[in-house]
Amino acid sequence: MLLDLRYCCPVYVVPWELELICIHLFVSCVQGAAQPAASVVDEDDDDDEQWEEDFFSLFFDDIEEETAIVYGMSQYAMHMQKYYNRAYYRVPKMTGMDWVEHKLANETACYNMFRITPDMFYRLHKVLTDEYDLKDTKKSTSTEALGMFLWMVGAPQSYRQADDRFERSLGTVHNMFYRVLPCVVALGNDIIKPVDPEFSTMHPRVRNRWFYPEFKRCIGAIDGSHFPVLVPQDKFVQHLCRKGITTQNVMAACDFDMIFTFLLAGWPGSAHDTRVFEDAMTTFKDDFPHPPEGRQLGGSTFDISN
Repeated sequence: MLLDLRYCCPVYVVPWELELICIHLFVSCVQGAAQPAASVVDEDDDDDEQWEEDFFSLFFDDIEEETAIVYGMSQYAMHMQKYYNRAYYRVPKMTGMDWVEHKLANETACYNMFRITPDMFYRLHKVLTDEYDLKDTKKSTSTEALGMFLWMVGAPQSYRQADDRFERSLGTVHNMFYRVLPCVVALGNDIIKPVDPEFSTMHPRVRNRWFYPEFKRCIGAIDGSHFPVLVPQDKFVQHLCRKGITTQNVMAACDFDMIFTFLLAGWPGSAHDTRVFEDAMTTFKDDFPHPPEGRQLGGSTFDISN
């Protein structure tokens, strides 16, 4: 018995209603298969009720069979809700991958959209794919996923804006974003640290006569910045900064080559810079860049003639 379920199921139903519909459809199929064709045409409500009673008495006498049939109908209902109530498949004029490649072909457009140059984009992509397990999927390439990620965090952009720009569903946008995020976080853990953790040498810029001896014990610079964020209403006050917007107070440290060596994010905008600094010196004291205890930076011999 052939049955086109697309025309038997309402478009908008909740899961339990869909489950009941599937059960009745299944009962109807069993009933139609068991009765002669002539009786199917002449059946009335009494016959339907009798067949349903016989059907449920056949399967529901045993609790295990009852659980099995209900579970099967539930899975069938979920399948119908997922695949028969979906929106029409969109065929974009320009796919997300085409848009990313189009921007990568122009250095200015690439920097405006992704905040990095095309050469840096391809270098970052190679590092993430070779060392941090960023891979293609059946639905999208790693290049498109990275382009979407950089475009979203650079502006920033929302999921719905990415859905409109890349012609992807919200679920696909979410999966693509979180496919790149762990790779970038792992990369950050490996590169945001001092090049020389022991600080065994003094940086050439500190040796310059214009900065020595005032900066002879300096290993870098620390500063804080406020980044706008959207927070739940119950956390609005604590994230409200003196500018009148909700922010996070982020502290960063860099060396004399302008390379980040430490980053601490998460503090609400109302927190004072001193509290953030003290948290870095206590909670994250093992990661905060500092010379080994008892060591004098640069040693006792250095040249300041240049």
